Amino acid sequence: MSEFPATRQSALQRLEEFLAEAPHYAARRNYVLPGHSQVSRLSAAIRHRLITEAEVVEAALGKYPFRVVEKFLQEVLWRGYWKGWLEMHPRVWDHYGVSSSRPAGAGGPEVAAACREVAAGRSPSGLMNHFARELLETGYLHNHARMWWASYWIHHCGLPWELGAQHFFSHLLDADPASNTLGWRWVAGEQTRGKTYLATAQNIGKFCAPELLEQAGGTGLDEQVVARAGRADDPTVDDLSGLPDVPNEVGLLDPERRVALILHDEDLCLETSPVAPLRPAVVWQFVPEPELPRSEPRAQWLELARADAARRAGEHFGSEVRVCRNREEMIQACGAEKIDSVFIMEPFVGPLRDELGDFSAELMRREISLVGLRRKWDSVLLPQASRGFFPFWNKAGRMLAKSGAEGLS
Repeated sequence: MSEFPATRQSALQRLEEFLAEAPHYAARRNYVLPGHSQVSRLSAAIRHRLITEAEVVEAALGKYPFRVVEKFLQEVLWRGYWKGWLEMHPRVWDHYGVSSSRPAGAGGPEVAAACREVAAGRSPSGLMNHFARELLETGYLHNHARMWWASYWIHHCGLPWELGAQHFFSHLLDADPASNTLGWRWVAGEQTRGKTYLATAQNIGKFCAPELLEQAGGTGLDEQVVARAGRADDPTVDDLSGLPDVPNEVGLLDPERRVALILHDEDLCLETSPVAPLRPAVVWQFVPEPELPRSEPRAQWLELARADAARRAGEHFGSEVRVCRNREEMIQACGAEKIDSVFIMEPFVGPLRDELGDFSAELMRREISLVGLRRKWDSVLLPQASRGFFPFWNKAGRMLAKSGAEGLS
């Protein structure tokens, strides 16, 4: 896992090492090269918040002027943009997300068989087979390779984008409900109406390392393929909801109240989060069974990251960290520990929020309060994601250019 840091210390070290490359990021980021040294490979660590976006931005702006690393900062903020957009359009997740109970065989046995062949790297395209195997073996693909592969799946092979998104979500170390679902929708032409993404041999030849192309035996793409049109009648895009008002700091708390804290995969650095001042009686690490099976590389990465997070949380809060597999275990533990309030970093739209379901109502029936908190980074920046990325960036970028990420952790 050293190639993709799975602990906070190793992620911070990678960030420090990568900053030497940050000024060259705009010129090099689109190239798919062996080893991927031109990109940070911190996406999994940032997605699970072993380190935060605010820390990455502050580190970059601590070394360089804003204009020198602007493209790098934009890429850091894409994840937040997708999260904010999905928070305001939750029906998109309800309809198309990995938790929508869409069977793997959707489309019939022939479609299911074709999906298995392409996913396993047994398609007519040598290069796409190379990327398919890289994903299976490492849990990672360069962003440009993800776009090419998704386009190949949808437009060249004619396979349902939802099943491709499920495949990515099971295998990517940085699998993120918003980035993954909305990225696949964008390639399919359903995220931005009238715009699809079609992988071409010309584009691949420009940005893919020649040695990879030669080793794979070329692209094998049919240049006559035309991008499939997205569904123009998608009812979910216009269903705009407001972001929930979630506090970003702990309010006054009766010191006599017994508090429990939930650690989960969406925020694995509670000691730098708004819950840091708490002194909980117990910390529960919530590790529910995934709805989709996880690949071995992703499962191994998560195991290391969770262990690191539990160790740090135990040291910071001076409390035992116990693993809980479902809501019922936590509810029973609340009674056993005589807990009055449970604190959690508020999950975003996605499987974790789905898994928690009506957890708050279940606690309230037992006269236990559930308090969700958000980092200031999220509460300040995510509401700006109501339109496209560049209107979002115009607001967020001006904010960061003026005062950095100070105070947004």
